Amino acid sequence: MDMQLPPVTVEEPATAESDADVHEASWASAAARLLEYAYGAFIALPPHTTLEIIENPLFLVVPGAAYYAYGLLPWQGRHIPLIDFDAVQRAHQSPHRTTAPRYALVVAYQSAPYAPLEHGAIGLTGLPQTIQVKDSEWCDLPTDGDIWPLLALSCFRHKGLTVPILDTARLFGTYHG
Repeated sequence: MDMQLPPVTVEEPATAESDADVHEASWASAAARLLEYAYGAFIALPPHTTLEIIENPLFLVVPGAAYYAYGLLPWQGRHIPLIDFDAVQRAHQSPHRTTAPRYALVVAYQSAPYAPLEHGAIGLTGLPQTIQVKDSEWCDLPTDGDIWPLLALSCFRHKGLTVPILDTARLFGTYHG
């Protein structure tokens, strides 16, 4: 079963009463798609990059493909890379990857300004959640790997967990299946 993700509404910035308030005014919160890519491990994506969820995705295994690639996912008349982000983050094939992912999230990205949209997919263990992230939830990137500064735009704390926000162009520009 394929499903379209719901649109996301963005809150307007708070209005300021004085010059001091103008300096302090910022976005109260912004939406993010929270993705569980491995049991208890989460990343987030900007909602505008997420397009479609595919349940029980069928994909073509590509002999000699990179360790992080599930293969090529047929999508809208073409084949797009389907990657295992857990393997990307660990820098080796995930020890838990014995079967296909339960879900594939199709994402969009641009490799350069004004370039046409390109697409890829990330294997997920569960359905994405849309959450609101407050400025006050910002935190430093995780220190459990060298990958985070290369792929993450920012990071926030959610329910006690550190959640990097990924840039899909960096992810698929670097890790293309």
